[in-house]
Amino acid sequence: MKILLSLFGFTLFGFSVFFGWDLLDAEKISGGEFVTVVIAFAVLGLIISFASEVQEFSVAGNIVKLKEVRKEADKSIEDLKKARVGNFIFLLKLAARFPGGFGSGGTVDERLDDFWLLYKQIKESNNEHELKLNIKEVTRVLLSGQLDSIRKNSDLVEEKYSREALPEPDELLLVALESESINKAASRNVCGGDVDRIKKAIVVGLDEYKKLYKLHAKCSETHELE
Repeated sequence: MKILLSLFGFTLFGFSVFFGWDLLDAEKISGGEFVTVVIAFAVLGLIISFASEVQEFSVAGNIVKLKEVRKEADKSIEDLKKARVGNFIFLLKLAARFPGGFGSGGTVDERLDDFWLLYKQIKESNNEHELKLNIKEVTRVLLSGQLDSIRKNSDLVEEKYSREALPEPDELLLVALESESINKAASRNVCGGDVDRIKKAIVVGLDEYKKLYKLHAKCSETHELE
């Protein structure tokens, strides 16, 4: 890093001399102005070259303390990072709420689109690890909601699992697509009584449940799934 800074400082000084000489030769500046420009860029080049060692420098009588400036900049960056994490926590809590306080009648919980978009932003911001527990809490709520959505299309899921249960996806698949259960849903006129539509709706719901389950397990790490 020090070598790169030195090269950049030297290049900047060389460019200033070359550019200043051209201006002097074209009589755009005077000899005194040329000397001033060269000296100014020489000092700037030295500051850049020895940036890691320079503690402070003076400009027109005003002392600029580099370490203090950097410290303040680092603090501002850290404050922004904390604010971003706080904002994500707030948005995660909102993601667990139904718009208007009621759930939808679809096969997929209506909160999931917003949640996955938020989760993508969290990953892109590299905040997934520190928000692990918050994500786990939200996925627990959303898993329960997604299971409710599947229940509406599968009588056996409604009969077998309590509101607190979170069955494994493979187990849930076998139960939800059991023929007798599908036929019962058809007799209730689910999806207009069309068995194929009911199966397709359940498969879509199961895919979403599996994605959530996987993320919840990831955030739970070595702990058992609640």
